Amino acid sequence: MAFADPLVVTINAVAKSLPRINNDNYGSEYFLRESTQEFRMKIRNSNYNSNGTVKDRHNLEFTQTIYATATTPQVERKVYTTFEHNRSDTDAGLLQMLNGFVGVETSANLQKLLNYES
Repeated sequence: MAFADPLVVTINAVAKSLPRINNDNYGSEYFLRESTQEFRMKIRNSNYNSNGTVKDRHNLEFTQTIYATATTPQVERKVYTTFEHNRSDTDAGLLQMLNGFVGVETSANLQKLLNYES
């Protein structure tokens, strides 16, 4: 099943609707251009062989570009998540691990990370 089109991302309580602009080879790209900024979401799925074991790889990348003005330079922000697993792994076990990982990414913990805490 594919991701929704448009893909909605909420930033500072404002929903941003990114329409799908590309869909091919196990990946998609979503894009929204506004007057002062743009947003791009890339979804990629692939696999590779590691010592005879097939590994599946999944990546979600989100970029925000704030355009330069006469007084401020352009700003680019990027966040992404990549996870890999043996193809023989169970979806249920992997999903439990992923949900645990995402659960650590609270606003408070992300602020600590921005403050160079570890």
